[in-house]
Amino acid sequence: MRQVGDDIWVHEDSMKMLGTKLGLRMTIVRLEGGRLWVHSPTAISPSLQQEINALGSVRYLVAANNHHSRWLQDWIDVYPDAEVYVSAGIPRKVPLSNYHILQRGMENVWQGDLEWQTMPAVPMFNETVFFHLRSSSLIVTDLVQNYPENPNKAGLAGAMTKYVFEPIGFKGCCVAPPLKMGFTIKDKPAFHRFLQSVQEWSFDKIIVTHGDIIEDDAKDVFASLTSRFRRDL
Repeated sequence: MRQVGDDIWVHEDSMKMLGTKLGLRMTIVRLEGGRLWVHSPTAISPSLQQEINALGSVRYLVAANNHHSRWLQDWIDVYPDAEVYVSAGIPRKVPLSNYHILQRGMENVWQGDLEWQTMPAVPMFNETVFFHLRSSSLIVTDLVQNYPENPNKAGLAGAMTKYVFEPIGFKGCCVAPPLKMGFTIKDKPAFHRFLQSVQEWSFDKIIVTHGDIIEDDAKDVFASLTSRFRRDL
């Protein structure tokens, strides 16, 4: 793990997808009182657990996007007393017994540490994004992605990247490619209002789950990436 701001750390990991390695990032925030908030849990191991426990007590496990629940149950098994917050589609994939759905109108139990907005009218993702006040960090799952260019990637991984992932939009700094397909957003004005609310936060970095953290001109980058959705109205 590495620290990326006041009371916030990230853990880098990866998984295989269609023959190529996909980078993953878990984010850990230390809330007031030493409680830990874990976003988008990656594979857990004894060494990672030891690092986590050295920071504080895991109180919240957060899977804020329908496509990011692969290791959630493993974390629940290790931290059974943690409260679980998930996107609306995850209970259909993971046999959870005690959890909270992240949704508009929900009480902000992390008041003072985190603000949040749930993406409306995009049932494919049902993503919730967060703003960590102390580190001025926007924390996202799939909404924004930032893939470094790697022209030397060889073999099957290189071919899949060049001929499959990049042509459909997984290239450089981008929004989740499915969002560019009009049918995935069921209420464009509501989605626009969601983006405007996020843009109003005073973040100076975007901690993405896929790719490099965006640390330069983060607000301008976000505005540029999401301008297409304003034009579509």
